[in-house]
Order: sequence, then C-alpha cells, then structure tokens
Amino acid sequence: MIDIPQARDLIKRTLERLGSKYASDDAVDLILGTGIIESRFKYFEQMGSGPAKGFFQIESDTAIDNCVNYLKFRPRVADRCVHATYIPKRYWVKPDKKNWDWLLTTSISCGIVHARLKYWRSPQPMASGIPAAAKMWKTVYNTSAGKGDPEEYISQVSKYL
Repeated sequence: MIDIPQARDLIKRTLERLGSKYASDDAVDLILGTGIIESRFKYFEQMGSGPAKGFFQIESDTAIDNCVNYLKFRPRVADRCVHATYIPKRYWVKPDKKNWDWLLTTSISCGIVHARLKYWRSPQPMASGIPAAAKMWKTVYNTSAGKGDPEEYISQVSKYL
C-alpha cells in the first residue's frame, strides 16, 4: 500500500485543481476511502481480469459516461479536468475506451477526477464520516449489483482515517 498521508495530499491537491467545490474534507476522505476499499492502493488492474482500472478501480465505460453525459454539457468543468490532470482536452471531449483504459491505469489524477465526478453526479448529499461514506460508496460507486460490502468499507477505511 502507498503512504496514506501522501495519497490524501495528492487527492486534495487534485480536487482543488478541479475546483474548491469538489475539494471538501469529506470529499477528500470519500475518494481516499474509495481507493482504500477498491484496490487497497495496491492494484492498478482489477483482479480476475475485470474492466476496472487504477487505484480507484474506474471502468473506462464510467469515464466515457462522465465525458459524454456530463462534461460534454459543461465545457468549463471539462477545462477544469484538463487543469487537474494535465490530460489533453481531446481525451475529455472525444473519449475512447482504449485511451481511457490506459489513462485510468497510468494516471492517478484521472482516477481521482473520475471518481469525484461519479460521486458529484449523484443526487445524494456528500457523505460525512466513515459510516455515511460506506453507504454512499456502496449505493453510488459500487452499486447494489456490486460485490462491495459497506461493513468491509468501514473496517478497512477505519484503519487509516
């Protein structure tokens, strides 16, 4: 596992570059908790050859959905994504599965931004505290169809936050 204070700092700085409204302490903790539960900040690729990539285990389909159904209609936010990640705008405005598979695997900041956008797009209010974050992670990020367990989130994330 990587150093958690360094991971938290990188998440905070990336979200601040995205915009202050995305960078609350609760949002930083939620993204950090997501990295802990999804990959233990250890794996770049999903175990068992699944489609999820990077520490935040984002699927390229999720990244493309963020680009096509959200950022397309919010060009200033797309510009902030470029600013936060240093990934050229062409990848955000004309997303491609192969490119996003690579970017999500190799760019921690891309994973941070897409994870934050996934939560931002939810109508749920930002979670505050580990139990609420576990619930939000399960319903928004892992979904009811996912194998994730909120109790496991609480157990794992509580070790570090």
